[in-house]
Amino acid sequence: MVFDGIAIFLAMVFSAWIKFDSGIFPDSVSISNSVVFSGALLLVPFWWIIFVVSGCCRLHWDMSWADEMKLVLKPVTSGFIILFFGAFLVSPSASIGRWIIVFYYAALLFFVFIARSFTRILERRLAKKRVLVRRAAIVGTGKAASNLESYLIENTALGYDIVGFVDPQKTDSLRTVPQERIIGTVKDLPAIIKDFSVEELLVTIASNFHDDILSLLLPAAGGGIRVKVVPDLFDVVAGHVHSTQIMGQPFMEIQPERLSFRQKLVKISIDYFISFFVLLVCLPLWLILAVLIRLDSRGPIFYRQERVGKGGTTFKIFKFRSMINNAEKGSGPVWAGKNDERVTRIGTFLRKSRLDEIPQLLNVIKGEMSIVGPRPERPVFVNELRIKFPFYQKRLTIKPGLTGWAQVKLEYDTDMESVANKLRYDFFYIENQSIFLDLEILVRTLKVVLTGAGAH
Repeated sequence: MVFDGIAIFLAMVFSAWIKFDSGIFPDSVSISNSVVFSGALLLVPFWWIIFVVSGCCRLHWDMSWADEMKLVLKPVTSGFIILFFGAFLVSPSASIGRWIIVFYYAALLFFVFIARSFTRILERRLAKKRVLVRRAAIVGTGKAASNLESYLIENTALGYDIVGFVDPQKTDSLRTVPQERIIGTVKDLPAIIKDFSVEELLVTIASNFHDDILSLLLPAAGGGIRVKVVPDLFDVVAGHVHSTQIMGQPFMEIQPERLSFRQKLVKISIDYFISFFVLLVCLPLWLILAVLIRLDSRGPIFYRQERVGKGGTTFKIFKFRSMINNAEKGSGPVWAGKNDERVTRIGTFLRKSRLDEIPQLLNVIKGEMSIVGPRPERPVFVNELRIKFPFYQKRLTIKPGLTGWAQVKLEYDTDMESVANKLRYDFFYIENQSIFLDLEILVRTLKVVLTGAGAH
């Protein structure tokens, strides 16, 4: 990020010099250095945000030069479009000339690419000296697994620290890895990742691993662990892979999210825009609802409850209280049923209109949820669902949402059967994520809020 910041600053300074002081454009009026430097500094945080959102701010020593250029080109182009139209909206009449825009775009690509190339070389040198390392476990115990470890040991610039091998158990390949190097089985993956601080899983087993690859490795990817598999497993993880390589060795990386960088940027922008807009513009309505909740029954206005988010992390959601205070004091965690006696009079209206969910916009602003996504469940129910439905954890590979495909299609969850039915809709959403699908869900949600359809 430091070198990116220097590159961003130099790109603006260089572009301004070409346009105003180089003599190439004699009709241009010179601008003071203080104005140029101030503008260049103000742009640094903007581009930092773009690079962070796009996932560029991570170690990238195993990338080729072509991959490096792609990594730079996409966020710079997207950020430039945002910057250009943003400046136009702020001041439509302002004009600094077309050429400086062209120069700035080209200079930004050039300087950032040079900075990234320099940091990549620096990363490799630090890796050779074992200053930078990434801890990885190899899933597999056959010849491919032992060959991969040998390759990584020889190529120290890759910076891999192989903590051991994970026994897939179901593979038919001959074991060539020493027994003392096996640190557990695939069922032990969560504990292995935690105990050995594993950052990457390198999967070298054959494609007869169908039963476990998604249920065990996909949650790891959703939890921030990079998972790279040999091409033989392409048929297993079709739709969840991104071609990559380890210094020429072909691998495919499991990627739980289907959205491209631009789509993620748009989705995040929509999340924050809707959240701030609804919370501010509709503040008078929320105050009225708060008063009605207090008049209807004793207890707090808001209800906080622990839920499970992306990667299995827990957080507390905010909701308007729609049930009597301490509704589960005697029963413990239970599903809310139709005509539930615990629901208050104002709570019936809130649940039917889905207005009880509105305070979750605070969770969206905090980054714990998105506007659109699978409904976040409580930890006690998630543990039950993981046992009953082996692929349930696939829901945890993306952020949960305030509304979603399953929510607008079906009613509130009342039991395990209704949850199982919703899983199909959640998986459909995960497999078909797009901005247009999100917009359709938002329109359907508005219909539910206005008509009360699909809720009880």
